[in-house]
Amino acid sequence: MTKFFGLSLLSSFIFLSAVNPASALNVRPLSPYFPKFDSYAADGSYYMGADQMAQALCYFTLFYHRYWMIALPCMAFDFLYYGPSTLGGLFAGAAGALMFF
Repeated sequence: MTKFFGLSLLSSFIFLSAVNPASALNVRPLSPYFPKFDSYAADGSYYMGADQMAQALCYFTLFYHRYWMIALPCMAFDFLYYGPSTLGGLFAGAAGALMFF
């Protein structure tokens, strides 16, 4: 699990650095249609929280136990709600679980 933690942390850092909430690259198409339940600032100036680390662990668990049909739609929703900055958690969860197959 230490390697998975490192993978999750590095992947989250890369995607949050490249596509941070303050940049114009983080397009979030579903966020206006749902109540706010994330750690992004209301004005989009900063991000605070561990949403990507929690996503990585959740998706790792779902993929490891072969709940593909639950994980894939949830990943699509997370990507559309959080935007590309959340791809670090999604990729880390999927890559960590695929290392066991």
